[in-house]
Amino acid sequence: MANEIDLDFGSLNLNSTNNITIEKISVKERKRVMTHKIPKSDMSAAETARREKLTIDVSGDIAGTDYDDLRSNLDALKAGLQNGSQKFTTDDDRFIMAQMSGFNYNYVSLKIMAKWKATFIAHDPVWYSETEHTDTRTPSTGVGYTINNAGNAPTRCKIAITAPGGDITDDMQIENTTKGQLCKYRGTVTAADVLEIDNRYDTDDFEVLNDGTDDKKNFEGDFIDLDAGNNTIELTGTMGSTTITWRDAWY
Repeated sequence: MANEIDLDFGSLNLNSTNNITIEKISVKERKRVMTHKIPKSDMSAAETARREKLTIDVSGDIAGTDYDDLRSNLDALKAGLQNGSQKFTTDDDRFIMAQMSGFNYNYVSLKIMAKWKATFIAHDPVWYSETEHTDTRTPSTGVGYTINNAGNAPTRCKIAITAPGGDITDDMQIENTTKGQLCKYRGTVTAADVLEIDNRYDTDDFEVLNDGTDDKKNFEGDFIDLDAGNNTIELTGTMGSTTITWRDAWY
């Protein structure tokens, strides 16, 4: 439950390990607004603002029983922050993927205490549920069904379709009619093989895999995601067992 504080960066616990005490957490959000001057006018036209990276500052104290112990604890803290992009959590319900972009410290008492501050950057600026959700069914062609993202922000998803006995041959269309998104698969998926369309759910890359092999050349259209709330998903063409995987997402 969210009442459980769990301040972690990857495997590094930031609120109970190596005599660390957290003093403050600051989260900074921003949007990118592109403006274009209107000729012969004092006004500008502005595009719809887009969210940019999210910045998280964490600061606190770190202590030691003597200078050697304090230095060892600082070494462990710095080492734990160097591991690239990791899950960052403040509770046990949600996480955001982030990496450290800055670190500084100063001694309060040279032998037993220092103050430190770390800055994290999340290039995907939304928080995701720790709980992974899946919906598996064999849908009827052309009949929509509902997938619910219980957060307040759009979320990435992965769609995996197992080809039925008659194969899938240039006969697959997937829509999120709620968002007006549509994609088509123009290749052939052999019976019992799996077509996976991954909108950066497992990695930061868009993937189209036919039985584990890259097949973007036979894909066209949108990579599907889910708005906050109910989304109507509609598959048209040859149907097989279909699994949609997602995490609820929050700004």
